[in-house]
Amino acid sequence: MDKESLPLNLPEELREILKEFSFEVNNIGCSRAKVFKLFNDEKTLYLKINKSLSIFDLEKEKIILEWVSQKLEVPEVIYFGKENDIAFLLISEIEGKVSYITESDKEKRRNVKILAEGLKKIHSIPTATCPINNTPDKLLQLAKERIEKGDIDATQFDKRWSDKSPEELFEEVVKIKPSEYDPVFSHGDYCLPNILVEENVLSGFVDWSWGGINDRYFDFAAVMWSIGYNFGEEWVNYFLEDYGIENIDLKRLKFFQMLNEFFQQ
Repeated sequence: MDKESLPLNLPEELREILKEFSFEVNNIGCSRAKVFKLFNDEKTLYLKINKSLSIFDLEKEKIILEWVSQKLEVPEVIYFGKENDIAFLLISEIEGKVSYITESDKEKRRNVKILAEGLKKIHSIPTATCPINNTPDKLLQLAKERIEKGDIDATQFDKRWSDKSPEELFEEVVKIKPSEYDPVFSHGDYCLPNILVEENVLSGFVDWSWGGINDRYFDFAAVMWSIGYNFGEEWVNYFLEDYGIENIDLKRLKFFQMLNEFFQQ
């Protein structure tokens, strides 16, 4: 972790909370916010800072964390506030190491099983009172708006569609849009750096800025790519087996893989 000064424009209440803490910049995980690790002799906290209008919305993350706090192993919200169009989210630490850190194939196999079981647990949570809706149609509209604003950089696309402009990729997405969805409670960014493991068991889930109601394949698209990237493609089938998927719908998976590209930057 890198040393860096905390921003000077922290809200007064937050500055008071943190006055006895030391800090480092935290670069572990998939968060697109700036993240600081804060610590003293008693505890460790994490402070996330981002623009209020960012698509990686810290207020939505705060809402989801509070809603799901009694259902899953997630950080506790200590403080949330805004000042000068900047949002600040202070959360507790979940002990453990990110799930891509392994020393053997045995540990990889164990962590793939943990990933599958963790996602099944997330997807099993009833959605009737879920406060955030990220349905695919809503995401398609947001993707279109981001393209029109010039917010999408095609050079950041995955190599699978690196030859396409944002407009061309969006056209492809619309062409293969499923006729119906399978809505569940979704993590929204279910990649290996966001799943923590402690003493060989799941210890928690972090980075919930896209949490809410979505199609379960949105999470499949993220975690299958992340397993392939971190462990190798040969490990993806173990995840499917552990989750209980006998036949993955490749066309549906491709739709969500491509849709996901519009929310990674």
